Amino acid sequence: MRLLKLLLVKEIKDSFSLKGSYILSLTFFSVTIILLPIGIGPNKSFLSSISPGLVWVSIVLTSLLSLNSIFYDDYNDGTLDLYKIGPMSLVEISFVKAMSHWLTNFLPLILILPVLSIFIDFPSKMLIYLIITIILGTPSLSFIGSLGSSLTLSLKQHNLLIPLIIFPLFIPTLIFGSGAISSLIYIGLEDLFIRQLLILSGISGLSISLCPFISGYILDSNYD
Repeated sequence: MRLLKLLLVKEIKDSFSLKGSYILSLTFFSVTIILLPIGIGPNKSFLSSISPGLVWVSIVLTSLLSLNSIFYDDYNDGTLDLYKIGPMSLVEISFVKAMSHWLTNFLPLILILPVLSIFIDFPSKMLIYLIITIILGTPSLSFIGSLGSSLTLSLKQHNLLIPLIIFPLFIPTLIFGSGAISSLIYIGLEDLFIRQLLILSGISGLSISLCPFISGYILDSNYD
């Protein structure tokens, strides 16, 4: 457990360095949220009605930018080789990598969301519920993304193949994430919101439980 904590701290520090993917994620997410209202037009009521979907689509697209960095740098410089012969299993390494990706790529988005929500006319009273859906839903993006990253690691066009493989698996999270907050804000069905929130949590829980084992197996097979 101590080694896992030390590795997680190391991964977070590396991610928040100048080479960290969080800078690209933060910039892309901010620019997307700011530019989308310009393209949609000045109709504030229409913009407000689709704002949950805009946020979630932006989050999913942003996540695709940084998935390549989960394993590739360590694979390229030989760090994964050291992990392979080290005291921790590749399953544990995969878990830490995915968790670090979530902490460094999605938590910064949540922190700036209150400011960016002004541009899409999102109801301020409902912002906390949107943040809850993001916190519960985005872990699945990181853990499923780590699966795609490990799957394409040894391929030449891995950075192009990851979105093609992983994006279909992101669709349930996108549907229930945007649907949950939309059902609460614009339909007023709290029961439907809770049900979709539970489904969203289930997707993340299943991803956290299964993906590190699959990723670890795939990484291990690269050395056979």
